[in-house]
Amino acid sequence: MAIFEVPDWAVRLRDERKARLWSQKNMAVRLISAADNRTRNGLPSVESVQRYVRGWENGDHRPSDLYASLYCRVFGLTYKALFGEPPKAGELVQARSSAPTLSDAASLMSWLTSTNTSREALDHITETSLRLAENHTQMPASEALHEVTRLHDQAQGLLRSGRQKLRQTRELYKLDADLLAHASVLLGDLNQDRTAMALGKAALMCAQEAATSEAAAWAAMSKTARWQGMYQESAEFARRGFKSSAPSPLRAMLASYEARAAGLLGDVHHAREALARAEAAAEALDEPDTGVSVWSFPRPRQALLTISVTTRIGEPEASLRAVAAADAAWQAGLARSPGTWAQIRVGAGIAYLMRGELDGTMNEVTAMLDLAPEFRMATVTRYLDDLAVRLRQRKFRNSRDATELLAGIEEFNASALLANSQEEA
Repeated sequence: MAIFEVPDWAVRLRDERKARLWSQKNMAVRLISAADNRTRNGLPSVESVQRYVRGWENGDHRPSDLYASLYCRVFGLTYKALFGEPPKAGELVQARSSAPTLSDAASLMSWLTSTNTSREALDHITETSLRLAENHTQMPASEALHEVTRLHDQAQGLLRSGRQKLRQTRELYKLDADLLAHASVLLGDLNQDRTAMALGKAALMCAQEAATSEAAAWAAMSKTARWQGMYQESAEFARRGFKSSAPSPLRAMLASYEARAAGLLGDVHHAREALARAEAAAEALDEPDTGVSVWSFPRPRQALLTISVTTRIGEPEASLRAVAAADAAWQAGLARSPGTWAQIRVGAGIAYLMRGELDGTMNEVTAMLDLAPEFRMATVTRYLDDLAVRLRQRKFRNSRDATELLAGIEEFNASALLANSQEEA
């Protein structure tokens, strides 16, 4: 007697479900929930769909186009990844000798309503993406990256299924452009610059495909290029993003990125000119900045970029004025980002050191060395590296305070690197 062999697609359906620790009933609930409202109203009960799931996983019969589409949405995978190559067009459409019938029209309408990406799926990705962007400064980078990557996978699964309308395809490209740019920033915070740059470029391509704003992608690439020591490219990326962006906090941020890169190049005139453009762009905003989004540019972040430029071009007094502005904003009730706060404390420490006031440096920097490990991102540790180089100057060589502070910086950075390596494992 022949032994029935379960088809590969049935095994994949079962394995994908089990990998997520879902029961067959839970799978049925998720399939129904993935449908749009109109389609969902026509679906059978959870118990009936659960029986379908059992039959599909046993290989008794293959899911219809509708349920195959819902599976793709739920798993965030393409049709090909789950079910193999789809039937060829010639296998679906037979030659006709007569005009289309009412049945043909009904079939087409059913396909249009059941196989295109649902409004609910797009809204879910959009809303979750916005929430993650808004909570950027309040979440550990590794945790935010995990969530952003999950949403990116969902968007890609829908895009690669090829079962959406043109406008939905453009919307998905726009969503994925934002997600990739956000992921690029997060990877930079985790000291993974090479991957960050690759995702920044991918974000730019998605934005261009969607014919939407490229500003976030240029900002992500500018920041990454700066950390890679590519200061000329960083300035150019920021300038291109500034030119392509509408009035927004991100536009002001891009001008500041250009100023930062110019300062690192030693081009004082260019740095001051770009910094002035950043200040003008920030002052021109009509609505207050939330201060916590990945694309926010509130007063403390403006101050941070000002500090990074002015300490580079030798203006410690301007740096300390920026520190005072940031502290005043927080005292007035603006949400405080742990990473921004830590960097401003280090920037203040550098400014005091430039004035020869090691006591001031000790007071500022010691206050942030207890920062929780999950917030010890690369943007903080690299700033501390700059301070450490300055503390090793000959004039501080015999200072006990400088030696103790260097030891504290080394311990802080080592803890950050350990935390990041454990997250990546």
